Amino acid sequence: MKLRARNPRAAMATVIAEGFLGRLTFGMVSFALPLYALHLGLSLSEIGILVSIRTVIALGLKPVAGWAADHVGVRAVYLAGTFARVLAAAALFFADTLLALTLVRFLQAASAAGRDVASLGAIARDADDRVGTIYSWYASAKHVGGVAGAGVAGLIISASGDGFELLFALVLAMSVLPAVGVWFGLREVRDEGTVTDEPTLPPEPETQLFRSRMREFFWLLRELSGPAFVGMLIAASAYMVHGLFPILATEYAGLTTAQAGIIYSLSAAVFLVAGPFYGWVTDRYGRLVGIASRSAANIGSSLMYVASPTFIGIAAARSVDDMGKAAFRPAWASAIADIAAKDPPRKVRRLGTLDAMQEIGEIAGPALAGILWQTGGVFALFGVRIAIAIIAEISAITVFGELQNYLPRLRILTWVRKNRRGSV
Repeated sequence: MKLRARNPRAAMATVIAEGFLGRLTFGMVSFALPLYALHLGLSLSEIGILVSIRTVIALGLKPVAGWAADHVGVRAVYLAGTFARVLAAAALFFADTLLALTLVRFLQAASAAGRDVASLGAIARDADDRVGTIYSWYASAKHVGGVAGAGVAGLIISASGDGFELLFALVLAMSVLPAVGVWFGLREVRDEGTVTDEPTLPPEPETQLFRSRMREFFWLLRELSGPAFVGMLIAASAYMVHGLFPILATEYAGLTTAQAGIIYSLSAAVFLVAGPFYGWVTDRYGRLVGIASRSAANIGSSLMYVASPTFIGIAAARSVDDMGKAAFRPAWASAIADIAAKDPPRKVRRLGTLDAMQEIGEIAGPALAGILWQTGGVFALFGVRIAIAIIAEISAITVFGELQNYLPRLRILTWVRKNRRGSV
């Protein structure tokens, strides 16, 4: 049985609002968790494991969340994700050991996997021809929420005398709101328009069933390998600088932490403007602009970081980089939504798999950047980043075939020009 949102407009508003509130609480916890773990006496290596383990677990759970959404519905998985976040917030009050904090991170990972995949599924299902626009607003809301959450957490911890109880209470209270919103805003009804009567076929023998499933698996692997490769390359190139930016600004450019904080906060303003703009461009003119802008931003910002390690230069490079991220996200969402739509029974599973593959690039990028910086300096770091961006751009155009959409227009323009010359 196929489901759709009872009120698509309300569903999309709910997804955007949940993205902001969810990332707001995530920003609070992300800022406070290392400080809280240090307060409990954990070592830096243990804190590093706690910080990274959430992403690793969420990566493995995203395909599972996609499978669950295809079987029980997007709303059910979304609700499970928001409920896991409430449990994680409540568990913070009792987490005073490494094992307890690891359990909190596991609950946060389960929440992130369910909400990320379900939000993609809801947008792909209910946004119709506005996937790029809706996803750009969703991505912008998440980004602004994350920046604001970190700032709010710092103020609350400082105001409470370096205590964490007040912050944890606020996180718990705010975690309940998105769950309530998803319960009412994403109510579903049966999609009668997609119900078709299919002939009942006799069951296949076990050997033929196994062979058909293996053929289906390898066919799916071949179909998704290209888009997954592009997503990993572009994410790796984009996030090579993202995680190391505070160190890049202070150690390489010699800026103060206050200046670095000012530059970092500019990304919220950039996303608020660039995100919706590129979402509109994606829906109106196709994905090529967003894909090209991401790679161009990676190359341009890399050159700017090297050429002008000053406050103005670093701020400009960071703004260009963030503009590229804002351009690519709606293009990527539109692309994987089209790919997932080719197999309706496994639509959300495909979305979850492709989203997880992109996240591998987000993990690999900072690790690769650290190795390159340590062994060859910033020139090696940005040189490799530029090379990856070029390969990613060529691969994206080849895999998604975006230029094919523009070839008819180019032929028409050529024909018009020839006829104008002949008439003169």
